Amino acid sequence: MLNIVAPIAGKSYFFDNEKDGFPKPFIEICGKTMLEHFVKNYENVKNKRFIFILKEEDVKRYHLDDAINVLTNNQSKIIILKNETQGMVCSVLMAIDEINLNDSLLIVNMDQIFEYDLNEVISELSLNDAGVLSFESVHPRWAYVKCDKNNFVLEAFEKKPVSKNAIAGFYYFNKADFFVKSAFDMIKKDVNY
Repeated sequence: MLNIVAPIAGKSYFFDNEKDGFPKPFIEICGKTMLEHFVKNYENVKNKRFIFILKEEDVKRYHLDDAINVLTNNQSKIIILKNETQGMVCSVLMAIDEINLNDSLLIVNMDQIFEYDLNEVISELSLNDAGVLSFESVHPRWAYVKCDKNNFVLEAFEKKPVSKNAIAGFYYFNKADFFVKSAFDMIKKDVNY
């Protein structure tokens, strides 16, 4: 089973609920919400389960959970956070009780769409313990990875361009346990992402 976790509980630095009228998942692009584009992008991924992490405010005020249930035929697990966490890693840890730690885990940004066969991408990434999709950039809005000559990730940095390998909001772990151990190591080292 592939657990696809979409944390949508963080602050958006590019969208303003008050100015835009609705939270980012409801921003419309070509007549469909970002949320609709996101679910459609992953519809052909095999043997998956969505887990969405939402802000309580977005659930109460905009019924984001209901929209997700409609789009996924009530097949998603929804985690509702009452308070803001210290970032994506901490938010995803809030869902860990819902995931078999031996199953694979894919943590994804909801606001990025991929024009790849995601089954092929996931199959290729599954040959390793973990992996990310990246693109070329040096803008400090992204997370980055430093890689060796074989493209194995050596280090990851948040909003610090240490290479041209910007992470495309797609973090794969062959076993969810690899993520959990790495997340707790990060917390112990007081690295805040």
